[in-house]
Amino acid sequence: MDRLSALLMRLDFSADTFFEGAFCGSSHFPAQPGIGHLHLVRRGPATFTHDDGTRLRVDQPALVFYPRPLAHGLDTGAGTARLLCASVRLAGGGDAVIDSLPPCLHIPLAQLPAMAGVLELLFDEAQHGGLGQKLVLNRLCDVLIVQLLRHALASKLISASRLFGLSDAALAKALAAMHDHPGRHWTVASLATLCGMSRSRFAHQFHAAIGCPPAQYLMGQRMLRAQALLQQGRLVQDVALEVGYGSQPAFTRAFRASTRLSPRDWLAQGGN
Repeated sequence: MDRLSALLMRLDFSADTFFEGAFCGSSHFPAQPGIGHLHLVRRGPATFTHDDGTRLRVDQPALVFYPRPLAHGLDTGAGTARLLCASVRLAGGGDAVIDSLPPCLHIPLAQLPAMAGVLELLFDEAQHGGLGQKLVLNRLCDVLIVQLLRHALASKLISASRLFGLSDAALAKALAAMHDHPGRHWTVASLATLCGMSRSRFAHQFHAAIGCPPAQYLMGQRMLRAQALLQQGRLVQDVALEVGYGSQPAFTRAFRASTRLSPRDWLAQGGN
């Protein structure tokens, strides 16, 4: 069994469609424990508003997926949108896995040619389905979510190492520690202790699951945090200390090894 299949079976997810058709006006979806949402915008416009004030306007056919509980509003303004909406139940264990996913995935259908067959079945069932229609729609939405996650992994919208690493209960504590506190002086021995393993067993299992040694993974997390801090306008010397380097030159060398640019040159080129 492949890793994505094993992960989704462990999460025991299932979709429950609750609306299909023309929608005009506004609606609010509260955050409910263990519930995400999938919105298929067949025709816009539709604007999704989040509690932090951010907005996502969808004018073209697209999928909008909230993999974990997140309160959001939906408004079509003066227009009418064609929508299919489903709640997504996440019954299995794995809060850390769910938390590793982006809060919202927005992907235009034009970028999802591999899903054309499922979408055609979904639209046809929504319009012409007979007995058992809701069950068929729910199962097709399940397939759509699997394909959506497959696309997000292939497009690197989701970190495969973090997603699958956190799904490995034996490594989850070490990965969470590096994600949450990349500036600490983590060693293979201290990370192994967090996981209740010997140093050699932890190093072997980590490399097998994640695809690189723990030290390399930690450096990657430090560089991601450093880039975020630099984009916030933090001074290079302060960033160096926060992400675990004793001096600015040591940090600059590590940053250049990762990006082929110094921190200042990286910012000057747009921080990409």
